[in-house]
Amino acid sequence: MAVCGVIAEYDPFHRGHERHLRLAREKTRADFVIIIMSGSFTQRGMPALLPFHARAEMALRCGADAVLQMPYAFSVREADGFAAGGVGILHALGCVTHLSFGCETDDLSLLKNAAALLEAPDETFLAQVQSGLDQGLSFAAAQGRAVALRLGISSDSLNAPNAALAIAYLRALRRLHSPIVPVPVLRKEAYRNQEMEAYPSAAAVRGALLRGDWQSVEAATPKEALPALRSAVLSGMCRPEGMDAALRYLLANTGPEEAATWPGMDEGLEMRVLQAAKKAVTREELLQLVKTRRYTLGRISRSLCHGLMHVTKADLPPAPTAARILGFREKARPLIREMKRRFPLYDRPAREPAAALDNRADELWRALAGLPREDAYHQRPVILP
Repeated sequence: MAVCGVIAEYDPFHRGHERHLRLAREKTRADFVIIIMSGSFTQRGMPALLPFHARAEMALRCGADAVLQMPYAFSVREADGFAAGGVGILHALGCVTHLSFGCETDDLSLLKNAAALLEAPDETFLAQVQSGLDQGLSFAAAQGRAVALRLGISSDSLNAPNAALAIAYLRALRRLHSPIVPVPVLRKEAYRNQEMEAYPSAAAVRGALLRGDWQSVEAATPKEALPALRSAVLSGMCRPEGMDAALRYLLANTGPEEAATWPGMDEGLEMRVLQAAKKAVTREELLQLVKTRRYTLGRISRSLCHGLMHVTKADLPPAPTAARILGFREKARPLIREMKRRFPLYDRPAREPAAALDNRADELWRALAGLPREDAYHQRPVILP
């Protein structure tokens, strides 16, 4: 039996994701496709625009057979932490044979060479990374430049977001000595942040949703997923500006010692954030005031999200210990039972101690979205024929 895993956010699910699922199934000849999907908060350190159950349903209607939730402790992390969560769950399930991911390159040898170099860096490589840091580059940028120099490729070749994640997935597989076979799928055409292409980016679709541009949204969304999308939007989205007031209050009542405990708050970043918070009115203004080449927007955003969640560095475990079942198709029910024998899976978070942090994230999401708490703990899995 072939089981293909995919790690995703689907915020929201669009035609590019549908294409990836179709090609992933074809390339791996998978009997089942399992998604490990972020819950209420994403890797950008932002609340997902749409609730997780709606995103899970969209995926199930467009090619997925089961959707499990990546715990908050891994979904709001840098690439290596995000990969540790997604790959860690897929490996622990014991039945996943392949991992497919969209990438700006499908040269698996190149990706593997980069992963091997990062897992076993030599003194020359480390010196090249330090040189980049000394020039004011962020760690990710300095590391990426050093990899490009060593492999003799353009510095832009592996700097794209999905290439960076692909390398992180391969590193996670190496650390686990996992037999899972990586299968990259070349991303189709240009994915531009704010433009609706033939296969648009999730950022472009989010922008259209926030503008109320349903013509663009419908053009970007598989028809099978549209009913779930419309229902979710009518129920209430969590708009980005929902974080503004909560962050202002948090930072006005937080000292540097407390802020320094948040993941990502190192090298004096907490002082820079607290000073900028005295001038900024919105979250976006705050990010722009704080960012530098070393302090990236992603790092700052994730740290602020952890602050709102009252998460400290000590709260982030090295590996996932359980995952929530968000939904599945009936044909996958036997597979779900088999996976439960190998790794803790649950569907009732109110009764699951391992779900405490995710329950808190769900409550925060609903508060930022201006929605009542009543469904925070009791949303049952989406089950389709």
